[in-house]
Amino acid sequence: MVAVINFGGQYAHLIARRIRQLGVKSELISPDVKLPDLKKLNPQALILSGSPYSVYEKKSPKLNIKIYNLKLPILGICYGLQLIAYQLGGKVSSRQTKQFGKEILIIKNKSPLFENLLNKETVWFSHGDQVDKLPRGFDIIASTKNAKIAAFQNLQKKLFGIQFHPEVSHTPKGEKILRNFLFKIAKARKDWDLTEVKMQIVKKIKTEVGNDKVLVALSGGVDSLVATCLIREALGSNLYPIFIDTGLLRQYDIHDFRKMVKILNFKNVQIIKAQDRFLKILKGVVDPEEKRRKIARVYFEILEEEAKKIGNVIYLGQGTIYPDRIESAQTSKHADKIKSHHNVTLPHGLKLKIVEPLAELYKDEVRTLGRILNVPDSFLNRHPFPGPGLGIRILGEVTKERLEIVRAADEVFISELKSAGLYNIKEGSSKMSQALAAILPVKSVGVMGDARTYSYMIALRCVDTVDFMTADWSKIPNEVLEKVSSRIVNEVRGVNRVVYDITQKPPATIEYE
Repeated sequence: MVAVINFGGQYAHLIARRIRQLGVKSELISPDVKLPDLKKLNPQALILSGSPYSVYEKKSPKLNIKIYNLKLPILGICYGLQLIAYQLGGKVSSRQTKQFGKEILIIKNKSPLFENLLNKETVWFSHGDQVDKLPRGFDIIASTKNAKIAAFQNLQKKLFGIQFHPEVSHTPKGEKILRNFLFKIAKARKDWDLTEVKMQIVKKIKTEVGNDKVLVALSGGVDSLVATCLIREALGSNLYPIFIDTGLLRQYDIHDFRKMVKILNFKNVQIIKAQDRFLKILKGVVDPEEKRRKIARVYFEILEEEAKKIGNVIYLGQGTIYPDRIESAQTSKHADKIKSHHNVTLPHGLKLKIVEPLAELYKDEVRTLGRILNVPDSFLNRHPFPGPGLGIRILGEVTKERLEIVRAADEVFISELKSAGLYNIKEGSSKMSQALAAILPVKSVGVMGDARTYSYMIALRCVDTVDFMTADWSKIPNEVLEKVSSRIVNEVRGVNRVVYDITQKPPATIEYE
């Protein structure tokens, strides 16, 4: 097992996921871990994550200095590099010149960490502090134009530090660097198998729930679908799936849901129509976090109401996955909250006990698990759709008019991607993993039929990603974008301008709110 020390960086869990992807079991550990507890875990190596803090701040998370004496291979990433330097006698300071984004790394000295890499490699930085002075016994192994110490090592103690992030997809050779650390330096053993993980999850559900009933919020998305299949395998007829029509769905969602229920032979399924209820509570609401809170509150109210109707329901099953918890800052007391996820930020006073079979998995792992459960690819390859639905793809107040506009624009966009053979997710591929249309809270002047118009603007967003923690914008052919734009402007009443978002994640998120 490789322990990832989570200092609150947004990519701490992504590091753990990358390690699993390479076939090695990984767990996230708090920096407050006590030495005896860490020894009980018997890790083969430690990786120190990034952090929103600076090491010289009093409140910044630190590592027990005795951990460096355990003779474990350690790789410090970003804040992790700075912490190693700071705690072992080096010097770290804030710099006026920051590094955010892609940089060229110049490898200056031989290192097993960079074995089989070129002398110059593209890497991804995200930091404002730098190491100015190395601790005794350390050597510089790489630099950039703005960072003399971009990577260092102490070969004798097997301590390594890199200022950049190898775990993100924007560092092309990042996997090779992690592979070198795991197998050449730490001599880690491959022992992470999703088939075995599936068996462990089912066993855990059986043990936890026993013969009690579980109500599951089945939205039709990949996460809730795979979670439902796992719970069904554990509990059989004691599963009660509920689909809530919030009125914030796309044109094809209910049709696809009915098809899925029939093919997978789900029993005890109920569809609850609650469109008016959600529109009522969203009236006049502009702030995205308030939208999410209000939608979540009504969503869980309905689930509790249905649980009472069924009777003797104690548990609520959800498709919560790692990224939901990360962005909702539920994984570390040091993490920044990016946005609330409806299935993580639970309302106060919820009486149902939560069952989350996928809470430790990433999206690509969930899809692999779905294939193990014999779920057809046609369902597993659906693009993600957020719990609050179109409510967070309408920037500003949610109204019936805006819902109709964004729903129609989305239908055009998705249908054209499918017609062009672009809407596709392959196992292990980052090809076009999520596409959406959003309506912006501004109007612009246009000319249609020789007359002046003053109408809404639609933003199209499409990203390539594997894990949904980092993403690049999809390079859709110009002719496809032109056709989508033309159709939306001509067919969707109230729109006279279409733009395409080419921002990576980070710095942007995939959804707008």
